[in-house]
Amino acid sequence: MMRKNPLTVRGCIRRCWLFSWRAPEAAVRALVPPPMQLVTRGGFAFWNVVVCEMAAMRPAPLPAWVGLGYWHVAYRLHVRVREAHGGDLEGLYFVRSDCDRRLVAGMGNVLTDFRFQTAQIDVSDAGASVAGRIVAAGADAHFGLDRTATPSLAAGSPFADLTEAASFLKYKPRAFSPHAADAVNAVRVIREESAWRSRSIAVVRQEWEFFADREATLELCTEVQPIDYQWNRGDIVRVRP
Repeated sequence: MMRKNPLTVRGCIRRCWLFSWRAPEAAVRALVPPPMQLVTRGGFAFWNVVVCEMAAMRPAPLPAWVGLGYWHVAYRLHVRVREAHGGDLEGLYFVRSDCDRRLVAGMGNVLTDFRFQTAQIDVSDAGASVAGRIVAAGADAHFGLDRTATPSLAAGSPFADLTEAASFLKYKPRAFSPHAADAVNAVRVIREESAWRSRSIAVVRQEWEFFADREATLELCTEVQPIDYQWNRGDIVRVRP
C-alpha cells in the first residue's frame, strides 16, 4: 500500500472561516481511531470545520503559476497523540472533506486520508456579511455571517469568554491519520505565525446536515485573513499505543 501524504505541497488560503463545534466526548469517541485521543474540555470534544478558498496549490518546489485553485470544506476533530519517547502532540483528524474540483478530490483520495468528496461550494461576500451554500451528498449546509454584529459563545460553553475559546480552539498545525497500532502519519503545517490574523465573527444563520444527529453545538466562528501555507510530506511518528 502506498504511503499517504508523500508530497510536500504549498499554496495560499485566500478566504477562510473556521467553525468550531462542541459535542459530548462520548458522542464522537468512536470516530477517532487509536492511537489518537480526543482533545477535551469540560466533558466536550471539539470539531473544527473549515470553509476555505485555496489558491496556487501545487507540489513544492513548483512555481505558484502552475497551482490549482478550489474551495475546500473539511470536518476535523481536535486530537492528540503521545509520542513514544516524548510529550503530547496535538492536531486534527479528518473525518470528511468536500471539494469543488473533481481532479483535486480524486488526487486527494489517492494521496491522503482526508476522505474527499466532490461538492458544490458557493460563498458570497457582501462586505458586511457573508453567505455560504454547500451542496454535498449527506452534508448540505447553509450559513450566514455578520461582520457588524457582536459574536458570543453558545449557552453552556465550557469557556469563560471568546478569547479563551479562540485560544483553546486555534488548531495546532498538524494533521494525523492512523498508520499502525503504535504509529501515526503526521502532516506538519508550516505557516508564519506572525502573519496569522483572525477574529471571531457572528453567525446569524446556519444549517449543517452533517451535524443533524451528532449532538453538536456551534461554539464560535473565526474568520482568517489570507495566509501562505505549506503542508509537509507525512512523517511516521511512533506513539504510545
